[in-house]
Parts: sequence; C-alpha cells; structure tokens
Amino acid sequence: MNIRTRDTLRALVMRRSRELGKPLTALAKEAGISRTYLYGLTGGASQDPSVRTLIKLAKALQVSPLLLFRYFADLAGAPGDACSMATTNRATGLRDPSDIAVFNADVTTPDQTVVLPGETFQKTWEIQNLGARPWRGRKLVRVDGEYVIARRSASGVPLEVVMDTHLRSLNNEIPIAETLPGQPVRISVEFGAPRETCTLTSIWRIEDEQGQPCYGPAFILHVIVNVMAR
Repeated sequence: MNIRTRDTLRALVMRRSRELGKPLTALAKEAGISRTYLYGLTGGASQDPSVRTLIKLAKALQVSPLLLFRYFADLAGAPGDACSMATTNRATGLRDPSDIAVFNADVTTPDQTVVLPGETFQKTWEIQNLGARPWRGRKLVRVDGEYVIARRSASGVPLEVVMDTHLRSLNNEIPIAETLPGQPVRISVEFGAPRETCTLTSIWRIEDEQGQPCYGPAFILHVIVNVMAR
C-alpha cells in the first residue's frame, strides 16, 4: 500500500467513525478484528487482509465492500483513483450531466448474507432517477469479467486472484422499467449458489439502449454472499 492510499484509507475510517458516532474500538469489534490490527491496516503496517475481513470491515463502516477492495486489490475496470470510488451512492451520466442516479438500498440479500449450497435466491436493488430525463430502454448488465478481485503477492507481482468464482444467474441482462425523474425503480436478479463453501460476488452496471455504460465504473450494483451449510 503506497503512502497516498494509506492516508486515504485512514481518512475514510476516521470519517466513518465520526459519522457513525462509533469509536475505532467499536468498529474493530464489529469487524471481528482488534483495534491494533485496524490501526495497522490504516497505517499500512498490517498484512493484506482476507476478502472476508474486508467484507466484515465494510459492514462495520457501512460502505460497499468494493470500496475497501480498491485499497488492497486490483479491480480491473475500476477507477484508478481510490478517492473516486462512490461513497455517496450517487452518479452523474457519462454523456449527460442532467442524468443522475442514486442507489437507495439493498432490498433483499444484503452483503454477507449466508446462503445454502445449491440454494436459489433473489437479489433486489432499488435505485432512483434524480435527474431531469426519463430512463427508457435501459438494462442492467452483468460485468463480472471486468472487475477482477485480486490481492498482491508477497513480492508485489503477479497478483493472486482471490475471488475468481462467481454466482450463476438466470440472465446476464435485466431490462429496467421506464423510470421518470424522481421515481425509484427496483431491479431483481435470480441467482444460484454453487455446492461448495465459499464467498462469491457478482457485479452489474447500467447500460443504455445502445449498450453503452450510463455511468462511470464507480457506480455499480453488486451482491456478495457466503455459501455454507447451516
């Protein structure tokens, strides 16, 4: 982790600590790590954490796990500047500044949900059109292959892939209903979990009727689940 990334991560953790009204000790406890280890992560002294640790820390900080992956991993297709990863869940159109989207909520299957091996489940996201133009002909498209989650090896190169297995989905494209300015819309995808115990992710972006991304790579919809027998 370079100095700039280290300072940015420390700033993120301190800011979320203030916003949530929780001391670092409480955040570390919620993430299942020690306060010393949390200080080490933000200071660049601790060893690169596991994907599971990052997911737990993201839940404690109430941010997207992909935001933390940006600091410790190479996410192909993600923005080069760690500061630009969406922390407000708001995006402006790549070709039209009056096209504004905001992520409202994970309606079903929040991050870290435990599903059974072989289980079929539904993920529903809610986004809202806060811009000045209607959304017509848009679709949600699966882009797992463009976001490779990998951790640095001890020597720095090559990268060690830590999440190369993805969830099965019934479709790779989901049409988005016409959405007028100010309206929210819910989008659902059916997934199937594998039969082995693992942590899995799937990443999706919004495209227009020409198949072009509507927003930058920081504004994505995702699902992360833990597959294990109860």
